[in-house]
Parts: sequence; structure tokens; C-alpha cells
Amino acid sequence: MKVLLALDGSAPSLVARDLIVGLPWPAETVVHLLAAYQVPIDWTGGVGSTMDWVGDVEDAIRDQFHDELRTHAAPLVDGGLKVERHVIRGRAADAINDLAAQIGADLIVTGSRGRGQLASMLLGSVATEVATHAACPVLVARGTTVSRLLVATDGSATANAIPERLGEWDVFRGSQANAVAVSVPDDPGFELMVGLYTLGDERLAAMRAESVEKARADADAMAQRLTSIGVPATAHVRKGDPAHEILTAAEDHGSDLIVTGSRGLAGIERLLLGSVARNVLTHARRSVLIMRAADRRSPTDSSPRTSSAGS
Repeated sequence: MKVLLALDGSAPSLVARDLIVGLPWPAETVVHLLAAYQVPIDWTGGVGSTMDWVGDVEDAIRDQFHDELRTHAAPLVDGGLKVERHVIRGRAADAINDLAAQIGADLIVTGSRGRGQLASMLLGSVATEVATHAACPVLVARGTTVSRLLVATDGSATANAIPERLGEWDVFRGSQANAVAVSVPDDPGFELMVGLYTLGDERLAAMRAESVEKARADADAMAQRLTSIGVPATAHVRKGDPAHEILTAAEDHGSDLIVTGSRGLAGIERLLLGSVARNVLTHARRSVLIMRAADRRSPTDSSPRTSSAGS
């Protein structure tokens, strides 16, 4: 298994590293550590990339990042994981997604980059961009352990692929889980809105009942499949706004990891997050794992400038 971990030395990125250290990864797992940098601008009026001093500074930057990655890698190496280090010139989000495609990463792990009590609920720009455009699953870490999962399902193909992928990784075996599906809200305001829109269509009650039954079936199916891969799960149905109910359920059940599908569509749109996944990822106070289909982007000819080293 190939795990790509973005490290910049900040506290949130070290939380992500420590989360990786604490999980039982499959044998032969390789953790690719990535640090990204950008060439400083030459404020003297010259063309920066052609100035002699820029090359010296860039060499110094790469050496410094390699030293820092070597230091930050120590807990991973001590935990028996194979580590490879990559220092890449470029924007952080671009470097992460490009390297993930280049190495065929199975998972990208990043910190949330949140700061302060309120900001801890919000994503930094790098984490947001990576999670939005990555072609493989992305884990945004907000804690160093995982003992209880909340797995959101809506019966979509992406959601239904979650147990298979978790089973392949086998890192959450023995953890408890709650499978949650959300049906349409059951409140007078929603019913009035739908009633006005449908001009009092008598099928509204039947549609509501059908939504509840579908959610129950989706939750039951997810709980059964999770249990079959060694993650004992119970099924729950909630009513309301999907993102809000998923977040509330995570709080109610004491979950430390929310797992949800990206809800990506066909073609290029498979790389983009749906609104529910985006809202969960942005506002969760727990770690969030965004699952995608198994296919990955192919490496491109125009890869970023990189220097790599093993552990």
C-alpha cells in the first residue's frame, strides 16, 4: 500500500503523521513523505530563476526540507514503516496531487491546518484543494487515534465501495462503527415547501415513506458489510439535512473518524467533491476520510521538480 503524507512541520501535519503511526498498516506499506517549496522571488528586478543566488538558495531549501523530513520520519521508521522522502518545487496542493498520481497513491493523508478554537473546525486552503481534486481517497486528520468510525451512506456507488476499500486496507479491523443514512427531513416547514411546489400532490406521504425505507435499507446493508470485514457496525437512520445529520451523529456517537463518499460524477467531475462531502469535511471536528473509486489519474509528462530519498 502507498500512503502519501504531506508534512510541513506544523502541528496539524504532525497530528496526521502520528495518526499514521498508530494504525496497523498492511505489510510492505510505503509512506511517502512530501514537502513542497516555491522558489523565492528576486526583488532586485532581475529574472529570479536566472539569478545565480536563486540556485544556491533553492539547494539550501531542498537540503533543509530533506533534513526536516528525515527528523519527522523517525516515529514512522521506528514503527516499522518504510519511508520515502520527496521534496518538490511547486504549490503545495498541486505537488501533493501530482505526486499522488505519479506514485499511484492509495491514500493521501494531510493535516487540517486549523488554528484556534473556531478555526479548528475549518480547513486550510491546501487541505481543501487536495480533498477537492485528488483522484484517490483523502484522510484529513484532526486526531491521532481511531477507535470508532461513522460511515455515511446514501446507497450510491461511491458509498457502496467504502467497505471494499476499508477491507483491502484492513487498518480499522476491530474498531466499532455506526452506519448512518439520512432520509428527507420530517418537519412542517419542509412539508409546506414541498406541498406548495407539488401543489398538494398526494404522493408526498408515499415519497417520504419510501425515502425512510431506502435510508433504512442503505444503513442496514452498510452495517452488515462493515461487520463482515471485521468492523462491527450498527445501523442508524436520521432525518434532515445530510451534512448536518452526519456531523451531529458523529458527535452523538463519539466517532473519531467520519467516512463518506465523494459523490463524484462521471468524467472529469469524478475529481470534485459533492456538496455533502464538502460540508462534512469543512465543518467536522473529527478526522474525515473521503472515499473515491479505485481508479487513479495517470502520471503526466510534466511532473514537478522533485528530489527523493529513502528512509
